[in-house]
Amino acid sequence: MRTPTFLLALLIGSGPLLSQPIVELSLDQAIQHATENNAQVRVQSLERKAAEKVLIQNIALGLPSIQVGGNYTDNIELPAQFFDINQDGVIDKLQFGTRYNSVGNFSVNQLVFDGSYIVAVLATQVLRDMAEANYEKAVISTREQVAQAYHLRVVLGENYTALKASLANTAFTLKNMQAMQTEGFMAEEDVDQLSIVYHNLEANLANLENQMVLAEQLLKLQCGFSSETVLTLSTSMEALLVKVDGAATLLSAPFEVQKHIDYRQLTTNRQGQYLNLQNEKMQFLPKFYAGYAYNRQFVSEDANVYNPDGVSANSTDFQSWNLSAQLPIFSSGRRLARVQEQKIKLQEVDILLENTANALALQHNQARSEYENALKVYRIQEQNVLLTQRVMKNTEARLNEGMASTMEYAQASSQYQQSVAAKLQAANNALNKRVALEKSLGYYNLSTLE
Repeated sequence: MRTPTFLLALLIGSGPLLSQPIVELSLDQAIQHATENNAQVRVQSLERKAAEKVLIQNIALGLPSIQVGGNYTDNIELPAQFFDINQDGVIDKLQFGTRYNSVGNFSVNQLVFDGSYIVAVLATQVLRDMAEANYEKAVISTREQVAQAYHLRVVLGENYTALKASLANTAFTLKNMQAMQTEGFMAEEDVDQLSIVYHNLEANLANLENQMVLAEQLLKLQCGFSSETVLTLSTSMEALLVKVDGAATLLSAPFEVQKHIDYRQLTTNRQGQYLNLQNEKMQFLPKFYAGYAYNRQFVSEDANVYNPDGVSANSTDFQSWNLSAQLPIFSSGRRLARVQEQKIKLQEVDILLENTANALALQHNQARSEYENALKVYRIQEQNVLLTQRVMKNTEARLNEGMASTMEYAQASSQYQQSVAAKLQAANNALNKRVALEKSLGYYNLSTLE
């Protein structure tokens, strides 16, 4: 009976773990998931749909509008008119109408011509383009943030693995030194010195564990996963560094400012400003409207006003159509000043557009230079790791032979750990600089650069 009880307890205790979703995620999969589930991307996706609805609203302004209405009135006391009908000096009270009446109406109104309507429809297309550009920019920004978070988590994992291996190696060496101390072949202070190295490695390992948890939580947030999701990152450090080794294609990619999202956003803003100018010009043109109305009136002394056999029951139809026009004549120069204002603002946007093109080109050149430099630093740090590893192993061998002190070994071990950390930091920096260079190109579809 004890075994089933133990299994039941084990299942109950591991229930929360079993309920947590486990996701194996490569870098490309993380980016793809984020482009669909990141909060900012989802908001901008909804903004695109909202822009489509605005287009429908503006188009509808120029289409016929139909209205149907009606009312029912109970004249509890009919209004009166007072006249001296007989010219006898006595004012007579006269009341006209019936107590109950009802009117039903049907009307159609149509915009015939309004220049502002044409501009409004064109402006809606600009609004759609802006929403699309904002969505693309959110995707580009999310791609960068997810890649950086993924790189950080992988680099921390590599550092953790390397540090754990060093801790195991130091523990083995410490055990040997302690055995030698017991036999009287090793001084106590040398063993204590090595123990300090071991405990420092333990502290660094605990710190790395905390950093890994935080980095993984950041990655979940950027990708749109819940905090309970368990992530398994399938893209290794070696696979990430393949992109670093194959950097030539990205470094030689031509920069085309017309493709950059920031430039395209400003171009769209210029189109909007141009339409503002056209809208002000349209205020000089006349506006025409047309309409048609049909009404049917029922009157009666009975509450059922619609009964044709009621007391004083009657009904009548009346209809009309109309054509109206508004022609602006004089506004004391206000309209002309508004046109001139919009022209000035359009010139401002043109200046910003030219300046933005130059700034984006400079930004791209800087990103490319920083990536090239990051690659050089990474390759230097690779060589340093090999050299410090060789020094540490030689020092360890000399320590076991009694030809080196624990202080020398501690120094060599610390130097090796620093070089490993520096290499991984350089790798992370190179990977992030690559992402920054991709972002500086200004568009999301980078498949041709892979």
